[in-house]
Amino acid sequence: MNTESINCRIVTEIEKPGDFCWGGDMAGNKVSGDPTYIYIWIPGQSGPDCIKIARGNPPGSRVWGWDGNLASPTLTPSILIPGQWHGWLRSGRLVSC
Repeated sequence: MNTESINCRIVTEIEKPGDFCWGGDMAGNKVSGDPTYIYIWIPGQSGPDCIKIARGNPPGSRVWGWDGNLASPTLTPSILIPGQWHGWLRSGRLVSC
């Protein structure tokens, strides 16, 4: 399993691990629509296969708590991609567990 921690950057087009953007729908590697979700390219994933995380205030199925910061977000709980990566998005940095 990948244990890399990396700084993230907010982008309009996902290009590399650590890139993230806010939006509603994703086509290819571009996102459009209301910022309902955060799309993040997690370390260890191949290609721009971003994960899609619903932001908001738990409780709710598959909803992560968000600190309100669009540029350097913090989400809770941790992000787990079984067999690939497990960690936190804290102040705009993906921190491996």
